Amino acid sequence: MEITEFNKLKSQCTRNEPVFCSNQCPLGVDVRGMIDKLVSGNFRGAYNHYSMQVLFPNIVSRLCDEPCRNACIRKNIDEPIAVRMLEKACCDYSNDKDVPAFYIPPKKQRVAIIGGGLGGMSCAVKLASKGYKVHVYEVRDYVGGWLWSQESPVPSQVLAAEFSRIARNNDINFHLNTRIQTLAEIEFDAMYIATGRNGNTFGLAGAFDPLSLATAHNGVFMSSAAAGREECTVLIPMREGMRVARAIEAYLKVGTMSRDSGRYECFPSRLTIDTAAVEHEPSVKPANQEGYTAAEAVTEAKRCLGCECTSCMAACELIAFYKKQPPKIIEDVIASLNVVTAITTRVASRQINSCNICGLCKEVCPESLDLEAIFLASRRALHKEGKLPPAFHDFWLKDMEFSNSEDAFFSYSPGSSRYLFFPGCQLGASDPEYVTAAYHYLVKHLNGGVSIMVGCCGAPADWAGREKEHLAVIAEIKNIWLSMGRPLVILACPTCKKMFEQHLPEIAVASLWKLIAVKGLPENQKTGEEKIVTVFDSCASRYDSETRNSVRTILRNSGYELRELAYSGERSQCCGYGGQIQAVNPGLFDKIVNHRVNATPYTYVTYCTNCRDTFANAKKMAVHLLDILFNNDIDARAARKPPTLTQRRENRIKLKKQLLRLTGGMDMAPATNDYSKIKVYISPELFAKMDRNLIIAEDAQRTVQYCESTGNKIQDTATGQLIGHLANGVITYWVVYRPEGDGFRLESIYSHRLTIEENVP
Repeated sequence: MEITEFNKLKSQCTRNEPVFCSNQCPLGVDVRGMIDKLVSGNFRGAYNHYSMQVLFPNIVSRLCDEPCRNACIRKNIDEPIAVRMLEKACCDYSNDKDVPAFYIPPKKQRVAIIGGGLGGMSCAVKLASKGYKVHVYEVRDYVGGWLWSQESPVPSQVLAAEFSRIARNNDINFHLNTRIQTLAEIEFDAMYIATGRNGNTFGLAGAFDPLSLATAHNGVFMSSAAAGREECTVLIPMREGMRVARAIEAYLKVGTMSRDSGRYECFPSRLTIDTAAVEHEPSVKPANQEGYTAAEAVTEAKRCLGCECTSCMAACELIAFYKKQPPKIIEDVIASLNVVTAITTRVASRQINSCNICGLCKEVCPESLDLEAIFLASRRALHKEGKLPPAFHDFWLKDMEFSNSEDAFFSYSPGSSRYLFFPGCQLGASDPEYVTAAYHYLVKHLNGGVSIMVGCCGAPADWAGREKEHLAVIAEIKNIWLSMGRPLVILACPTCKKMFEQHLPEIAVASLWKLIAVKGLPENQKTGEEKIVTVFDSCASRYDSETRNSVRTILRNSGYELRELAYSGERSQCCGYGGQIQAVNPGLFDKIVNHRVNATPYTYVTYCTNCRDTFANAKKMAVHLLDILFNNDIDARAARKPPTLTQRRENRIKLKKQLLRLTGGMDMAPATNDYSKIKVYISPELFAKMDRNLIIAEDAQRTVQYCESTGNKIQDTATGQLIGHLANGVITYWVVYRPEGDGFRLESIYSHRLTIEENVP
């Protein structure tokens, strides 16, 4: 994805699309906002919200012909929301009908409005609230026009109270019993002719523009009714009056008449609401003909679905954590990529690197807005500019480097092989027996020879935006594959499979789980005895239905009963490990993990070791699918503590030693670096803290060895403890330790990203 595409993507989000009911309302009433207040019984707040939009709430709530009812999606379930009755309840139960107003300095311009009907009065109220001198000329001795007739649905006492409130709260000059014959009779800077159907048009109807409501006379606008145009509903004059008020204000400021002030186009909303889980609940029927009681209104308000797109907010903790809508997220990303020195900052740098890169947002979004691609492209761009904080991904890049080093990387081919088993780097890091057991199975069940290559697929570099490093790993894998004669690659790790399919499309791959589902279960496997478990789908297998189905086939054939998560399959959520967010945003990481472990009461079965170990670290019963296939004591495996980060490295070394003996009867040469010879004793509690801060025993060994060999250390005379530091790349490690036996006892260790100027004169 190109950075230049980001701005276009903002418009994909439907979060701010018009709500169905408001979209059909001639006055654009924010029904959802009003109902939000009614639900909590806040009638005063609901009245204020409603009144500011319709100007004459006690009239409109009795007059409206409710186009919103036909638009309400609740009608597809039971009955639409009784919006007009709720609007009337706002008026009936608000203890104060005077909406708070702000002081606006008076303006010099004079606006004349001919006609005191709802359209003219709407224009008058709007302009008066902006401080203009408004003069209303009405041929009758009252305002309101036809509303006082017998056909009106509004009681006369309500009209009297409403217009009295308007006159009391707005500085409007009324000229009643005044018939205007020519425009020359009155003084004005702008005018609105709202004389109604068959009213005086002062000879301007012929040049009337229905789009702008403008006439040929500069500064003079006219209503559609006065010009003899069709009216759609009773509220159209009000809508025109309010829109013309804005056009008049614009004219008075810049001296030109807008060409679209009267334009009103209702575009279909792109909003998508899932109503599958909505329960049937018919509309509340009022106990009397006057309308809802306060309690009835609250009950009816609670039926409203509050239509808005919350798909990504509900599914993705990142979006919920930052409390930003996708368009705002994209704006912040763009700002972070286009920093203007001394004016703007990289406001979204941490957020860009807090994404799990799992792709769920695209899947749940009705418009398929892909924030994963945006964040990943942003990481690449920031890295190229040297603006991506190195410490964000440093640990994982070093871990990738270790996995592909002489200490851990292993490849073996027994000559010409049809198959190559690539378990990745994390399977053996979790438990070397995972790899050896799976390899033994493949050798036994596949004809044609099975090679093996243990290393990292390059995902850490890809997630960190390091294209050069990632491509180097991919290229090395390809070279080894070519040297082995282009075998079919069997993959156990979902992330590896995703990496191969995206970046090595020339390599044919197969899932280990599909092979086991087809070839059959291992011999002497213990049955699940109909135990209920939940499959936690790896987010990397989102679009790999073959693997997901194979996993479930294996479990059912093993005698397990399955309970699915709300988010599974193509809507699977990340366990928290993806995207390497732990160092960037530990608080978000904890929130994600907590949500996952509490999503089901059943034991998780994963086919990703990162998922399994992440959950186990949070005290959730979880097993890897290989535990079920090759171990009989499943409960013990589910309760097994995950290896520490230090043990994960040791396990990879152990795995290489086992594979060397298995494939050639060779032993691996011992490590020869200086720091490996030093003994550092670390308590389990400190190991837990080190894992939290992405520090391994090797870091402690390096630092202590450096302090001891150079003498660069200080002593706390009160405790006798030694303190020192060592910079290793972009990270500086600090240790607090003391001699113990034939080594040293580590009391504390911590790290941060800084540069220490040594030996400065």
